[in-house]
Amino acid sequence: MGKTALPSDKSIKEDRISQLPDEMLISVLSFLTPKEAFRTSVLSHRWKCLCPFLPRSLDFDGLYTMWEIERGKKSLQFERKKILQWVNDTLKSCRVSTMDEFRVCFELDDGSKSHVDGWIDFAISKGVKRLELDFTARSPFKDASNFYRFPNERFTSDKTCIKSLTSLTLKYIRVTGELLEHFLSNCPLLERLHVNNSEDLVNLKIYGSSLKLKYLHIIRCLEFKSIEINAPNLESFGYVGNEIRLHVHSAPRLLDVRIGGMYSHPIYYAFGSLSSYLYQLESLTLDVHSYTYNGVEFPEFQTLTKLKHLKVTVATNEGSSLLGLIPLIEAAPFLHKFVFELILSKINFPKKARKVKKYPNEHLKEVEIVGFAGRAIDIQLVVYLLESAINLEKIIVNPYAPYIVGIPRPENVRTTVKFEGAREAAKRLKEKQLTRAEFVIM
Repeated sequence: MGKTALPSDKSIKEDRISQLPDEMLISVLSFLTPKEAFRTSVLSHRWKCLCPFLPRSLDFDGLYTMWEIERGKKSLQFERKKILQWVNDTLKSCRVSTMDEFRVCFELDDGSKSHVDGWIDFAISKGVKRLELDFTARSPFKDASNFYRFPNERFTSDKTCIKSLTSLTLKYIRVTGELLEHFLSNCPLLERLHVNNSEDLVNLKIYGSSLKLKYLHIIRCLEFKSIEINAPNLESFGYVGNEIRLHVHSAPRLLDVRIGGMYSHPIYYAFGSLSSYLYQLESLTLDVHSYTYNGVEFPEFQTLTKLKHLKVTVATNEGSSLLGLIPLIEAAPFLHKFVFELILSKINFPKKARKVKKYPNEHLKEVEIVGFAGRAIDIQLVVYLLESAINLEKIIVNPYAPYIVGIPRPENVRTTVKFEGAREAAKRLKEKQLTRAEFVIM
């Protein structure tokens, strides 16, 4: 029998990756993050030569590192220097002519201004389509005066159109209404604008028959006072914060609305300005803070005939009541999915469950309860839903706090923020067989 030929030293040392066509190498690299692409460049000389041209989307996500810092395993100051170097080194090597996305997610402040200013200039010069700077602070009490200040003068003094930009997201960044209005006027393709935690934002006017804007969300900007909206293509509007002067002059395509208050500020004022558009909504999200014994109460709603998805987040205490949600649920006769999030404060005077008249709900198919505490306050709401939604297909009960649910985090980071006995209370509800729907306990 012949001997099996062993590979020669030449074939062992041969760089087979270099023999692949550029198109195939580019296809492989396109599935990698910027960090992975540059790390793997040691595999081949040609691979390394192609890396500067890829990818067209640069996502510098430091969320995992932020979790490690939160747990005391890493130093914020040290990791901040690393991410600054990472971004700077990548941009120095980048040779792409155009860019689809540029995103940075890490806690940065005005001390990094010279670096971030350069990143923005780079992204704009490459015709970036989606720009996101998420500098979310770990502490909600961090001094906002230290937040990174967006370089207004770079744009408000330059009337050149930024023709490529379609999406702009700014979190924990100081940005003015003047600058945002400039972007809206000089970015003819801008469809998405999201601003979170900017104390420089006070007033905003959204005007223009040619506006492409479809998505506008202003979240927790504490100095915000007023907004005027005249946007023919707006589909999604969100505002969470203190009571403001809200004027919606024209939004004929509005389908999705999020309204939320802060620190017990009411949200009901917003419904007056939105009253002409409530009937056409398909999705409604409400964030409510209520710490009174009367509980959550909503004004009488017009019939929400097109509403399919309703999400309500309530921060309250055990002595409160959630039965005030029922008229809102019943105002949407074709509601398909209801998501309820409870942020509950413990007190020593819980109320007893009250009986409420139930009306059959024929269209509600899915219910999700997040932050289930297993107390009278939320058990009575769950029982109402189980008994009234006669065609319910699935109910999900999650005892974990809403502020940790759905947040990406490392697998080795475990959170146990839930009320004692909540899971057992959910099991007892499941055993009562109040519904034939699938009953899932997370």
